[in-house]
Amino acid sequence: MMLNENNRFELNIDKKKFSLLNKSKKISWLFRSTNVGKCAKIFDEYYKSTLDITPSGWFLFYKSVMGIEILKEVSEKIMELEGLDIDTCFNYTKFRVLGQTWNGMLNEIDLINVLREEFPNIEFRKTDYDLDENYFTDWELYSNGKLILGLQIKPITYMLMNTPYQMQAKLNHEEQMKRYRDKYKVPHFLIYYENNSIYEKEKVLEKINILLVNLI
Repeated sequence: MMLNENNRFELNIDKKKFSLLNKSKKISWLFRSTNVGKCAKIFDEYYKSTLDITPSGWFLFYKSVMGIEILKEVSEKIMELEGLDIDTCFNYTKFRVLGQTWNGMLNEIDLINVLREEFPNIEFRKTDYDLDENYFTDWELYSNGKLILGLQIKPITYMLMNTPYQMQAKLNHEEQMKRYRDKYKVPHFLIYYENNSIYEKEKVLEKINILLVNLI
């Protein structure tokens, strides 16, 4: 698992092997939160613990919470079930647990920083894990200390999901967003990113601008 120039983790195993492992039902259970921890929650705690997030800092924080042995145990189990060498299995496990979590969160933070530049008078606050889990909300926007908007950020692939299981998950998320709007009496926007950029950025900016105008 290596870093590119944008401080994102890159996969350093054969992509075909990675794809096959991702699709393997034999090993999917190994990455349940009961085994490797609630990575989004752990990252949330890490993000709020420092002003300078780094890949090495993320690794050390995860290690302090979960230990390093769990990654080795998962890797050895994959080696046993899939018949691959231990280096491939360990690199896959590290990328799946640490790399994908980091890359996803970094994308999210980068997009928020773009919005911060567009709306310098708005405060963007990252929500805690429980609020995200229960109300499908990554970030909240405040104007003069008052909550004005809830945001969820997803890759464009989320919008394209269409299997029965995925569609049910999306329905559940819609219900969570409705509960958020009902509870906090503010709008809730779901925005997407593609190639590390806000999808349909101008439309997103327009929606937020309209919201701000209506507050006046």
